[in-house]
Amino acid sequence: MALVKNFYIRLYFIVMMLYVFLNKGVAYSFLVELMWATGIVLLLLNRKTLEIPNTRSVKYLFFFLVVSFIYILKGIVSYSLFDVIRDSFIFQYGWFVFILFLFQNEQKFIWDRLFKIYTWFPIVGFCVFIAQFFVPAISEFKLFGTIPLVLYKYGDMGVHLLISSIMLLMYSDRITSKKLWILIIFIALDFLIIAAYSRAGAVTYIIGLLCFIYFNKDVVLKTRTRLVLKWLPLVLLIVIPFYISLQVSENFQGRTIGLEQIKDNFGSILGAGVNVNSENNVTWRLIWWAKIIDYSFSPSGIFIGKGLGMSLADSDGILSLDDELRSPHNFHLNIMARFGVILFFVWIYWIYLMMKPIFKKQLGTLSLAISCIIMAFLLNASFDVFLEGPMGAFPFWTWVGLLFITDAQT
Repeated sequence: MALVKNFYIRLYFIVMMLYVFLNKGVAYSFLVELMWATGIVLLLLNRKTLEIPNTRSVKYLFFFLVVSFIYILKGIVSYSLFDVIRDSFIFQYGWFVFILFLFQNEQKFIWDRLFKIYTWFPIVGFCVFIAQFFVPAISEFKLFGTIPLVLYKYGDMGVHLLISSIMLLMYSDRITSKKLWILIIFIALDFLIIAAYSRAGAVTYIIGLLCFIYFNKDVVLKTRTRLVLKWLPLVLLIVIPFYISLQVSENFQGRTIGLEQIKDNFGSILGAGVNVNSENNVTWRLIWWAKIIDYSFSPSGIFIGKGLGMSLADSDGILSLDDELRSPHNFHLNIMARFGVILFFVWIYWIYLMMKPIFKKQLGTLSLAISCIIMAFLLNASFDVFLEGPMGAFPFWTWVGLLFITDAQT
């Protein structure tokens, strides 16, 4: 069994690397679902030796999994099994938290793998961008289904770039000074690209990083942060000329690379937007969210919601540029629509339990880092279909598991 577990945890982080580096391009490989099914088998085989902390956060997570399973049984009566199961993974991916408890004694290996993945991410992220827009032979290459292998969602990239930034601040002593500054240059360049294409990704990155810096109490880490901030203007002087020289055509939302696009995006966030495409993108989401809130507070919506299996976009009469869109660009309202208002508030309370220690300044550096990362996932999921699929859910629930393990060991 030890040999099987060792093989599994190594494969686990190879799969995570693929999803962090390639994102939507490997979403239909079903590798995450394979890891999920195999992990549950391992859980069952090791159930007698498994040690899971008896905290409220863990209990509520298990409650979500049980409720989701009940909704599966209810949904298959009216909808296809595939659609019901797909929608149920809104919570069922949470089993990865319990799977990680099988490897509580492998923290050194796990953090070493995470550091290697996220050390390379700023460079890989930029290479994926170049391949997507400047290398036609690669940009249309499809390995899984109909999705190009280098098609990356920039909101997701913002979350992963944040993780890279936090890990480099924490573990900069593990790499040479030259490599560190090369990575910082790529981080700055990636952030400008993200800021042009995804308002949610840019805001998520900024809020997550500011929270980590503000609530951090480690003196050495504060010194590293001040050093980076001191040299940041010089980094931007190097990066911005190259950034504005990139000539990229508009995407389906009418956005492209450039400082003007970044200004429009942040102006839109502050309510001073002049870009019609950006404003239309906000408007249809707000209309849909208002509709969900309206019917969710009806007698049936409060208690059970619409359930699993149906496309919420079709059910709510929402027209979108994405024909495959099934859920609103808000993970939390997706829960409200499908499971009802009561479960929605239980979910919000679960988030509160996890995030409360940040603002009370009760966390050590490692727990603070993980909490800020989880916050970033939740923020991005508030504006995109992110945690419903494996690209966001797999790393998210992995970080939740690491938080629970870290808290249990301190």
